[in-house]
Amino acid sequence: HFNADIQLAGTAGSPRLAGAVRVSEGSIDVYQMNLALRQVQLDARLSDSGLDFDGGARAGAGSVTAHGRFEWRELLPYGRFHLEGANLRVADIPEAQIDASPDLDFSVAGRRIEVSGKVTVPFAKIQPRNLADAVRASPDEVIVGSEVEDPAKRFEAMSAITLVLGDKVNIDTSGLTGRLTGNLTIKSGYDAITRGTGELSVTEGKYTAYGRKLDIQRGRLIFTGGPIDDPGIDVRAVKQFPDVTAGVNVRGTLLQPHMTFFSDPPLPQSQVVSLILAGGSLESAQTRTTGNSGAGGVGGPGSGASGAALAQGAAILGQHLGSRVGIEDVSLESDITNETSLVLGRYLSPRLYVSYGISLTQQLNTLKLRYTLGDHWTVKTEVGQARGADLVYSIDK
Repeated sequence: HFNADIQLAGTAGSPRLAGAVRVSEGSIDVYQMNLALRQVQLDARLSDSGLDFDGGARAGAGSVTAHGRFEWRELLPYGRFHLEGANLRVADIPEAQIDASPDLDFSVAGRRIEVSGKVTVPFAKIQPRNLADAVRASPDEVIVGSEVEDPAKRFEAMSAITLVLGDKVNIDTSGLTGRLTGNLTIKSGYDAITRGTGELSVTEGKYTAYGRKLDIQRGRLIFTGGPIDDPGIDVRAVKQFPDVTAGVNVRGTLLQPHMTFFSDPPLPQSQVVSLILAGGSLESAQTRTTGNSGAGGVGGPGSGASGAALAQGAAILGQHLGSRVGIEDVSLESDITNETSLVLGRYLSPRLYVSYGISLTQQLNTLKLRYTLGDHWTVKTEVGQARGADLVYSIDK
């Protein structure tokens, strides 16, 4: 329902507005997030000095209210308003169901908007789609053909919001399941980088690596005021075997992690990797690594012994897979960035060869096909982080 009682007075050069606007039992739907606001109400009072308003709505089992005041100077808004809610269902899609309790202050000064306060998340269930094939945009990308906006007409938005996670925030993505806790202050708009300060922890968590579920004993994302997409990481995950506990420590940053392996009782890192990747017992791991002592010559992720250990363990796993499913070729390959992949290959016909590469450090897989057209011509295709095809002409010498 919409009711308006507006009075216009003054002259054409200096009009004067007064009156009231009331909205009741309204509805607003944001289909991208399946956000459904119901019982929307708004009371706005117009006067020569500005606009006063208050309103509210319901979403799911929660509610939100807002109140504030604005005035206009040279046709631009100036003022403040406050937004407060409890258990507001802000997202309800297959990838995320999120309830939020915002407590935010908005300050508007012409084309400058500042937001501050906190948002408590009492409940969230986050299950994003598979991000294995996602490609990060280059930081220097330019949108060709986009219109350049006049800086004088651009609105500036700045925010400093503290995110407080409650006891029922769960995540299930890229092999990681668990409950998230902690606080994170996010600042954006003050410079070109969105920054984070605080710490998030994973409790009651499990991480699936190469088909093995490891219990997360300690999992922390540490934000120290740098870019929010590259926090420090401190992860310790373990797997219990009949006569030994094996695990992995991950330190560094999210974009440059460093991995080491450990066990109780202490074992060489190659044997720890063999246990995690191939399973079994302490005796079987010692037998496998002894029989494959030459498999660690390929450089791998991380640095030093951890990279060699991971390469050797992957080679052991590859040989087991090859013998079980009839794969002809099992090898390790490193690219120019020193990323190592386990590659499984087989001829499907005398002319067609197919290989599948599994990254040992990222959620990234690559499919390659090679088809021989004749004595000199070969077609090669690749699908993964990049996609492409080559027509190769070779000359025998």
